[in-house]
Formats: sequence, structure tokens, C-alpha cells
Amino acid sequence: MRIKYSIALIAFVASVASVFSQSDIRAREILKESGQMYKRYKTLSADFALTTKSGSRKGFTNKGKLYIKSNKKVNMFHLDYADQTIQCDGKHIWTYNPLDEEVTLELYKKKTNDMSPEDIFNIYNKGFKASYNGFKNAKHHITLVPKRPKKYKFSYIKVEFAKNKKLQRVVQHYKNGTDIIINITDQVPNKSLAKNLFVWDAAKNKNVTLVDLR
Repeated sequence: MRIKYSIALIAFVASVASVFSQSDIRAREILKESGQMYKRYKTLSADFALTTKSGSRKGFTNKGKLYIKSNKKVNMFHLDYADQTIQCDGKHIWTYNPLDEEVTLELYKKKTNDMSPEDIFNIYNKGFKASYNGFKNAKHHITLVPKRPKKYKFSYIKVEFAKNKKLQRVVQHYKNGTDIIINITDQVPNKSLAKNLFVWDAAKNKNVTLVDLR
């Protein structure tokens, strides 16, 4: 009897492992296809709505606009969100707060424990265990768990892709119980974006105080 139970248990574990393996493979295929597509884009403009929710409390939502320009040497981005404008040329980052009439200048250093704006569309291929949760409501659903949990502030990420592999939704679940939900409402690739979009223009903003923290 014990031998039969052992064989049945081994068979059950093997079948479960096979399901998870197939799920992981499907997730990786989608992530790879999506990542390759976004890497081919020289620029990307995206409209989004970002909701912050903590536990059972009602969340609050702000709309924003993100511009990304990439080349082999550097990634640049411009973010308009929640009454702030953030510009980054890959080396420096300017954060403008119109209410204070102040702009902060810093050397740009990517945070290793969080996602920066230019990572939203392509961070998912490295450093995560991926599982495929099915095709529901015309979207592929994938859950990502960091391989090195201590490296990140969030516990897991849920991402949703359209049938054409374009990213539609990102949910970051943080260790403190907070959820950051990003719904991408529109995205336009390879639109011409001027370089000055990613650099603070002091000449046009003479009344704004510059705080240099370099």
C-alpha cells in the first residue's frame, strides 16, 4: 500500500510540476515577444491612469503622460503626472513642481529596488519568476514574483497584455499592503520626439527657482 501511495504521490507531484512548467513557458513566450516589440521602438508616447490603493481604503487616481526615447547608449523619459513634470536625459533628472515654482536637478541614478518610468514596458524579462494565469477579457494575465525578494519593495507584479502583446495594465503589490495600479489607455510608438523634451529649459522658465543637488 505504501508503495502504491508513493507512486501516486510522485505521479501527482509530476503532473503539478508539468502544469506549472507549461504555465511558466507560456508566460515567458509572451514576455519575450512583448519585450522584443518594445525594444524595436525608438520612441514611445503613452497615456495612463495610476491608482494608489491601500487595503480596504478607497483608492485615488491621477492621469499622466509618459514619453520615452531610447538608443544604444541612453534611455530618456519625460513624465507629466500629478501636477509634476519629470525630465531625464539619461544623465540628469529635473523634477518640476509648479505650485512651489521650483525645479530640482539631480544626477540620475536608477533605483535598484523599484521601477523607473522607462522600465514599465520592459522590466519583466529579468529577475522574475513568471506564471501564466490565462486569457481573460481579451487579455493575457501573468503574475511575476521577484527571484530576489529583498531587492524590491513590492511582493509581486501582475501584468496584462492585449492579444497583440501590448502592455495594458500593471499592478504592483507592495509589502506594506499598498497596490499601485497602472492602466495604459493609449500608446503611440515611433512618434518624433525632440531632445529638448527631456531637458529642463531654464530660458523659458526664468521665474522658476533651480535647486541643484548634484
